[in-house]
Amino acid sequence: MVFKFITNRWTILFLIIGICIFYQSTAIAGDTCHRNADNKIVVNDTSSTPVSHDGGSTHNKDYCNEEPLNYKVKIFEVKMCTSDPYVAGTGDTGADPDLTSCIDIFNSSPGKDIVIQPNVKTNLLEGGVVLPIGSYGYSVIILSNELQVKHYETYIDTGDNDADIRGYKASGFSTGKTCYTHSSVTSYTGHSSNIHGWAIFTGAPGTGSTLGLICSDSFDATNPPSDYDYTREIIDSIDATCDGTGDCDTTFRPYIAYQAESLIGGSYAGVLVQDDHATVGTNRNNSTRIAYIMSFDNPISITEDTSSFEMSFNTSTSVSIDWGAADSVTNAVKMGVDPFYVKYTAN
Repeated sequence: MVFKFITNRWTILFLIIGICIFYQSTAIAGDTCHRNADNKIVVNDTSSTPVSHDGGSTHNKDYCNEEPLNYKVKIFEVKMCTSDPYVAGTGDTGADPDLTSCIDIFNSSPGKDIVIQPNVKTNLLEGGVVLPIGSYGYSVIILSNELQVKHYETYIDTGDNDADIRGYKASGFSTGKTCYTHSSVTSYTGHSSNIHGWAIFTGAPGTGSTLGLICSDSFDATNPPSDYDYTREIIDSIDATCDGTGDCDTTFRPYIAYQAESLIGGSYAGVLVQDDHATVGTNRNNSTRIAYIMSFDNPISITEDTSSFEMSFNTSTSVSIDWGAADSVTNAVKMGVDPFYVKYTAN
């Protein structure tokens, strides 16, 4: 890490050369998939609720969360802030974030695609960034609201036999014990109309052409099939209450208020914004970015002694494997792309 200090009558600036993104894996209990000794996910493969959240005692859930093998995100800006950027919305109407106290530590007009993989470190910056010495209680990351994963899983049924899951096929169904992502686009809320010009896979059990996963008995991870590809999920609403009210598909709400999260050492909020990165979205189509806002329990202090600055991304439960059933057969609906967590460390 190369650094130096620049002093004038107005301020002291700290120059950091290179910011790394570190993968950080910390298991989150509760919704993770139940596996056998061979690391296969155990399912009741004739059910619409085939997975267990209680260690295999009861298979009665239609989703479970796992660590994706490849998680792709496009980052446009990373900012450190001295005042709270989050402005609360009202009802279904959001508010523009207040970025006046924020300083860019990364800014790319076209954005930079970052692929996050288990135990792999990558660089966000090729050059350096100037950050004033001071205390920063908040951060904002502006990223695309189209998140992508490339992932596969193998399943075994509750009788210890290879599972037989139905998946995507243009006509009919693919079937097998291993299901993997293909080039498809889904929406976070299940909204079925086109978003951002993409045709949305609705994941309707019983209709193979709508399913977000391909299933096969012959999948080989060392020589995967040509249709093993990224699936894209559009975060088209981040209403924290729609799951409870059942109106996710019809309700658009562009904000979620601060949620406490120990993995980031504070709380996070989210605002769907437009292409200018500053104006709150007013509908699903003009909302193209997420302003991921963090409030730290302990502000990040940049001093004359600071020699490193790191961003740790946690995607340990950032793929949601979603299921449904038709004709008493489990259908692989999709692998939904859930948000990640970010933690900063300055030393």
